[in-house]
Amino acid sequence: MRIAYFSIEFPPRIFGGLGVYVDEISREMTSLGERVSVFTLGSDELKRHEMMNGVEVFREIPIPIRDGLEIFLSSDSLSWGDGLDFLMDLFSLNQLAASRFMETGPFDLCVAHDWLGLPGAMAIKRKGNPVIFHVHGLEVGRSENPNWQLVALEKRGAEVADKLITVSEAMKGQLMDIGVPAEKIDVCYHGVNAEFFDPNRVDPVRLEALKRRLGFTKDDTIVLFMGRLEPVKGVVQLFSAISRIRAENHKVKLLVVGKGSLECWASEEAKRLGGITLVTDFLDAEDKMYHYALADLCVFPSIYEPFGIVALEAAAMGRASVVGAAGTSGLREIVRNPAAERPTGVHVNARDPEDIAWGIKLALEDPERLKAWGKNARARVLEEFTWQKAAKRTLQIYKEVA
Repeated sequence: MRIAYFSIEFPPRIFGGLGVYVDEISREMTSLGERVSVFTLGSDELKRHEMMNGVEVFREIPIPIRDGLEIFLSSDSLSWGDGLDFLMDLFSLNQLAASRFMETGPFDLCVAHDWLGLPGAMAIKRKGNPVIFHVHGLEVGRSENPNWQLVALEKRGAEVADKLITVSEAMKGQLMDIGVPAEKIDVCYHGVNAEFFDPNRVDPVRLEALKRRLGFTKDDTIVLFMGRLEPVKGVVQLFSAISRIRAENHKVKLLVVGKGSLECWASEEAKRLGGITLVTDFLDAEDKMYHYALADLCVFPSIYEPFGIVALEAAAMGRASVVGAAGTSGLREIVRNPAAERPTGVHVNARDPEDIAWGIKLALEDPERLKAWGKNARARVLEEFTWQKAAKRTLQIYKEVA
């Protein structure tokens, strides 16, 4: 089968979980004998066409067309402000990708990853090509003030596509809430590279050096947050929770790894509160692995989280997690709370700092139990969340549509 992916993210341009997913699933599909072509955003420094790990990559470079289109736009579109340049470039990217798709085909299937790939995929559908809309998140969930145009685009994409794949049962429920028929939606969990994210790969000397460089001592209890510094990730509530915990136990330290719109706020709050170390440098996969290894406990208090690859990476590293589980949360499907037969962490209401603090204190109160939860977490990853398993399930869905 020849499969086309429309994704704005692909190595080396990865900004979040979407890019990680497309990279990993592309390679796994190739290992299963399928041919995968990724149509993505390029730059002058990157090759326009190349093979990477058996995956064909087409990179398109949009030329700004805002000047010619702006006079045709509604007041709602013009209200995007600086974001309008991104939107115009995105439409150009989709047009270029759709044209390249038609020139280099035939393909058996096109997969649009999130709304960012929908304009091109819907154009391809008009030409009679099968299309899957792979939903990694929805505008109604990721934004406190959803843009009605993006909501409408996602609904249109759901209507036009032959099938939708999404990342959790929680997301399936949200898609059904906006009117997508249940029978049109399949759930397929992401995976994690458990051979790479493996605590046995950690060099104790390098880990100790990292601990010293970040200013931690052997007596510190390190709680790790890794992710985008955005309101939807519960960063504000987490800082409030950690200040409550440190009022009772000053040995608990918070290590925050990420970048985002709250970066300046987080830097100032870390100085004001104390006990918070902020890392905003880019971390490659190896560095990420060592930061997970440094943690005694991970915390991902997302207010909205369709899936949560960071929780899988932490689990693969044998780390228990405290996760936001209210509302639309794939995290509650990854992490099993203490009432489960084989717990791997704690579920909390991420909108409530008191509840986050309770969850962290509960996890930390018994170090031996915490280690057992971490072992359970890695065992669950090996049983349920490998990329091989994700690829086989996804390919089964592709074959139903192609």
